[in-house]
Formats: sequence, C-alpha cells, structure tokens
Amino acid sequence: MPPINLQEKQVICLSGDDSSTCIGILAKEVEIVASSDSSISSKARGSNKVKIQPVAKYDWEQKYYYGNLIAVSNSFLAYAIRAANNGSAMVRVISVSTSERTLLKGFTGSVADLAFAHLNSPQLACLDEAGNLFVWRLALVNGKIQEEILVHIRQPEGTPLNHFRRIIWCPFIPEESEDCCEESSPTVALLHEDRAEVWDLDMLRSSHSTWPVDVSQIKQGFIVVKGHSTCLSEGALSPDGTVLATASHDGYVKFWQIYIEGQDEPRCLHEWKPHDGRPLSCLLFCDNHKKQDPDVPFWRFLITGADQNRELKMWCTVSWTCLQTIRFSPDIFSSVSVPPSLKVCLDLSAEYLILSDVQRKVLYVMELLQNQEEGHACFSSISEFLLTHPVLSFGIQVVSRCRLRHTEVLPAEEENDSLGADGTHGAGAMESAAGVLIKLFCVHTKALQDVQIRFQPQLNPDVVAPLPTHTAHEDFTFGESRPELGSEGLGSAAHGSQPDLRRIVELPAPADFLSLSSETKPKLMTPDAFMTPSASLQQITASPSSSSSGSSSSSSSSSSSLTAVSAMSSTSAVDPSLTRPPEELTLSPKLQLDGSLTMSSSGSLQASPRGLLPGLLPAPADKLTPKGPGQVCDWVCV
Repeated sequence: MPPINLQEKQVICLSGDDSSTCIGILAKEVEIVASSDSSISSKARGSNKVKIQPVAKYDWEQKYYYGNLIAVSNSFLAYAIRAANNGSAMVRVISVSTSERTLLKGFTGSVADLAFAHLNSPQLACLDEAGNLFVWRLALVNGKIQEEILVHIRQPEGTPLNHFRRIIWCPFIPEESEDCCEESSPTVALLHEDRAEVWDLDMLRSSHSTWPVDVSQIKQGFIVVKGHSTCLSEGALSPDGTVLATASHDGYVKFWQIYIEGQDEPRCLHEWKPHDGRPLSCLLFCDNHKKQDPDVPFWRFLITGADQNRELKMWCTVSWTCLQTIRFSPDIFSSVSVPPSLKVCLDLSAEYLILSDVQRKVLYVMELLQNQEEGHACFSSISEFLLTHPVLSFGIQVVSRCRLRHTEVLPAEEENDSLGADGTHGAGAMESAAGVLIKLFCVHTKALQDVQIRFQPQLNPDVVAPLPTHTAHEDFTFGESRPELGSEGLGSAAHGSQPDLRRIVELPAPADFLSLSSETKPKLMTPDAFMTPSASLQQITASPSSSSSGSSSSSSSSSSSLTAVSAMSSTSAVDPSLTRPPEELTLSPKLQLDGSLTMSSSGSLQASPRGLLPGLLPAPADKLTPKGPGQVCDWVCV
C-alpha cells in the first residue's frame, strides 16, 4: 500500500452528536476530549444506536473498580454483590436462557475479581480480597443451576485484604475440527500483591479430592513469579502457558518465561517502563483469538495503559518502540474538570477496544488495525455512544459483522408497512449497509443491563482499500424507541450505505522490524528472540544471536517453543467497607439471547492448549486454528 503522510499530533473533540458517531484517528499522538453531553450532570439522552434491556437492579458505588464486577459466558452471567447490612460478599449467577439464579458464598472481604475460562466454558473462577481462589463448574439441570466446586485454595487466616488481586485464565484456542469447546484451560494465573502464582488446576484436582485446601499444604501444581517491588495490577498468559507478562503500579512491565525444563525459577525475559514510571492499569496483547493463523506469531503488538487508562500506548514488541499514543481529556467547557477513569476490554478478534468512563455516561469503541508483515498497528477510529448512567464494569459477549437496514424516522407500524409484498424496502427505507454489532453486559450504578450497540462506521474514501467479502450477514432495523431503557428513538436521519472498503493507516515501521542483523545482538528482548522454529512458523525464525540470547538453556528447548497472547481483561475492584442495599432482580420472563445475533465466525471461543509446568509439554504451534477466508472485515472511519 502507498505511504500516507500522517500528522504528528491530532486533537479530537467529541460532540455527543449521534449523527457523527465515528471519527478517524490519523496521527501518532492523539488527544481525545470528552463531550459535554457525556458528563454525569448532562441531560442529553442516550444514543439511538444503543439498545438497553434491564437484567437486575442493584446499587453499586460509583468508583473505579480494579477487578471485574461481572463475568460473562454464553450460558451464564455472574456478578459480585454484598449482602444487606454490609454482610459477606456473594456472587449472583443467572442463567441467560431461563433467568434461573443462584448465589455463591464463602468469600472473605469483597470479591476482588471473577472470570469465566472462556465464553463457552462452564468454569467460573472467583478471587476474594484475602486471596482465596474458588473455581466452580456451573450447569443447568432440570431448569435449576447446579454448582460444583472444582478447586478451593485457602490463604492463611489473617492474610491482609487487597482489592488489586486479579485472575487471568490462559487463553483457550480450540482446534478447527472442534464443534464445541466447553473444555477449559487448566492454567490460571493469580496476581497477589507483588507476586504472581500460576496454577495447573488439573494437577491440583488429581492430588486433592476434598476442598478447601490450605495453600501451605500444596507442594506441586503451581509456580510463583516474583520480581516486582510494588503491587501488581495487570497480567497476561500465552496460550501455551509458557510466558507470563505482569504490570505493576511502579510502572514496570515484565515478561517471564515460566516453562523452563530443568530450572525452578521463572526467568525474566524483558522489562521496561512504557509510561515513564506511571502506574499501569492495562496490559493487552493484540492477538486474534477467533481465528489464529499458525504463520502469524503471537504478541507482535501490545497495548499498555496508565493512570486508569487515561493514556494508552500501542507497542511493537519486535523493537519495543511506541507506535501510537492516545490520551483522554475531560470536557474543556465544563466548570468541574473530572479526569477520565476508563475501563478497557479488547474483543476476541482484537479488532475493537471497548472503553467505559466511570466518570461519564458514555461508551467508546476504538477500531484497531494491524499489518503483521509491515509492522504497523494503530487505532484508526473512535466512536462515541452516550448512555443514561456511567458503566463501572462490563463483559463482551458478541462483536460481529452485520447488515444494517437503516430507515427513515417512522413509527414501528409504518416502518413495517414500508416493506413490499416481496420483502423489499419501500420508499421509507434506505439501502442495506455493512455494520457492526457489539453485545455487552454492563454494570452501572443502579443496575445490570444487556447493552447492544449497532452502528455503521463511516469511511474516508481517500484512505481505503478493498475488504474481503462475507458469506452471510445479519439484517436488523432499529425498532420502536424505549425511553425507559435509555433509547430515546431514532435520530433525524440515518446514514446512507457505504462501500465495503478499508485501509490501514500507516505508521512508520520500526527500523529494525523483522530485520535484526545476525552480527548484532539486540539490546532488548523481542518475541522472535526466544521463539523456537517449528514447521508452521518458518517465517518468524529468530536470528542466531537473538535466539541464543533468549532461548532456554534446557536441553529440551525444542519442546518449549515460545509464543504469547493475552487474555482479554476488563478491570474493577470492591471496597470492603461498602454498605449496599439488598439486590433486586427485574428480569424479563425469559432473559434470552437473541438467536439472530450470531458471531461473525463459527468456533470463535478461545482456549488454550494444555501445558504449563515443568514436565508438561505445550501443544505444537501447528495445532492452532488457521485463519479462514473472509474472517477480517474492518473500516477506517472519519
């Protein structure tokens, strides 16, 4: 593709205007200024592109939670609550298909974090503020939710409470032939104060039959990673369980090799301060978990965030250079300047970064474009969607391509009448257009809600290239307005159709991208520097000098080929001093997923090949699911 002259800096002032949702990002240094309509005191109505359905009413304190308040799977929702009169913390579990519910109890302090192993997994892990780990298997049997405790690791009595504790499941990538991937990775990492623990749940279950078990009684099945001087805040595991990345509040990010034959201690591969020592609040590898191409190495690009994600940076991990910096600023016209406090989550395809501002009534969707061959990655657009309340925590369930059937502003009955006898649109409807569907479950200050965002990214005809075609699309129309749910009706006019075009905005490639000289030893560790060649990864073989600097000294290094990928994370935590009223459920008779809202590709749920601890071999790279045709479909917006 021809080069593009990019601006060095760009300032984007968001307007809150629903007719101009998507704004192009065309610079290396970008400042994004919040709109006045997104402020908590604003009376502006929510976005027409957002459909909201209440799930449960409950009061959460408006503050920045560092762990997840909610975990989402295709079958269940799980969210942290506190009993009346400031009682013990609990986790409410709801069946998505039947609205059946149950409570999980036994926590010390508040629930610091919770997460399902992956979208199709029945395994739910919860970590409380005392560091006690619970892993349940959930099932719907005869209309009732049944929970089975799989693992319960108990910390010593009197362990200080800490709301920064985190759970990180190892990503699970199923083989292409697998129709159902309910199996979960046995590997989970826990962040405790200044250390990380990586546990093999299968080994734990094979050596213990009754629970709970005190951590002091466990002699095998885990690795302890130490090396940070301050509290850990974020982490990520590679899909083969061989690499752990950790971020701490002193600004350091460190990469650890934890699968090392013949060595007891994990080895630090690389460390640096991506935000000049400011606290880290985000660490995301930009890998496609829906369709992994075995010829594409993992974690070529990395997103880091600082200061509650007010500053985001995109990194090339081959040269450890910063490709792009995004900074979020408060509304410049507001009399009270409240700094943004952003929660972030990357979708499984690594095409969209979704953000909520705890201080504002808004969701942002940023599109991420990558060019592995050229070493380019950047955020290409940002879309703003106004809400009725600020979102404190959220879980992504669906991000897929669809067909938008935009209509003029008509009542629902007139809109239906505009369809002809043959099903074609009359004069009241506009041409079908390519769009994006994002389905979330969001926790805000007053309720848990099912939130669906449907929108059409606008395109810049000056910087586009052909998109791959899709074999199937979903049609939908924005229906009757629902003021009580925060959807105030249709906008003044819908966008017309846009051609299916795209273009990756080019940022300057690092000078040493994929061109490390065999005579010059790199100063910094890179992904290629400690990857062992395999039949399916011939294109990313490291140079002799770089591989010698990073490969394991073990004689069996061929069995520990090193790749890495991140689990999606969305962060939040709970204050143990919080007094909350009893929970109220306002469920519809059947909280059912819309059967017509399908993922853009089958088998999109991710999993991890087995293998973590010494003696457990990782799955070969050629077993990863190859990328199929027509799985990438992006837009550049203006």
